[in-house]
Amino acid sequence: MKFDLNDMMVFLAVIESGSFTLAAERLGIPKANVSRKVSRLEETLNITLLERSTRSQHLTEAGKRYVIHCKRIQQEIDLAASSVHEILHDYTGELKIGASVATGHQILKPALSGFIHQYPKLHVQLNLINRRVDFIEEGFDVVIRIGQLNDSMLIAKKLGTINRKLFASPAYILKQGTPTNVEQLLDHQLLIMNPVNSDPKLNLVSNNNETFTLNCQPRLIVDDFSILKQSIVDGLGIAILPDYMARDEVNAGELVNIMPSWGMSELDVYALYPKNRSKIPKVKAFLEFASQLYQDAL
Repeated sequence: MKFDLNDMMVFLAVIESGSFTLAAERLGIPKANVSRKVSRLEETLNITLLERSTRSQHLTEAGKRYVIHCKRIQQEIDLAASSVHEILHDYTGELKIGASVATGHQILKPALSGFIHQYPKLHVQLNLINRRVDFIEEGFDVVIRIGQLNDSMLIAKKLGTINRKLFASPAYILKQGTPTNVEQLLDHQLLIMNPVNSDPKLNLVSNNNETFTLNCQPRLIVDDFSILKQSIVDGLGIAILPDYMARDEVNAGELVNIMPSWGMSELDVYALYPKNRSKIPKVKAFLEFASQLYQDAL
């Protein structure tokens, strides 16, 4: 069975563009040629990859499987081309980055324009997500992830460590007082991030490695750190925040780190990327940028 690599890449362009017309514009060839190449690929495989009508197109089950392999081939093509240009430091093409919502908003987004200005030929896509991603299927070059890693097939570059501490506003402290030990926290208004297991517990740890599990009935449960921080500033109660996220408010006198010897366990931050992307100049450039950025921020 003989395959035309060009037909496979045209098929991939149709899927990524969303239509035969847009794929033809992207590839700079007539729409009829695009349709013919996709049909020829289906004939070679003896199966329908793409169900099409006058208004829409949908991948078949076979098409969904096949496009994954087409993306892998495209990545290898990109790698081959990039390796040739590496000596010339030609930073061009698309760069897809993923990051957690919290660090993405607080650390990455404000500085990303500086990176883009430095490499004007790059087209950057930033996705802020708190879920695991499929690097091959979703086309990510680098994903910045917090916490424990289980991706044995990926390279993990440590960017820093997040410290998580207890914060309250001066207004709340003036009204409710400052707790002097962890048991007294039960007498205070507590605000927490939405727990994954729906069990609102705070597993606290001290600088001396003492532990205390705080079973609480929180006054507020949210799923966004920016809302949580604003609620603390507004005097609603006490909450755990990453210390980098509260730094400006602490310096401005809007938040106070109470019981500084207690907090939650530290979390490491990593940049994850497939091994076959490590030598691509644009990926190397972003890793260097992210390493310095997160080191300074954390």
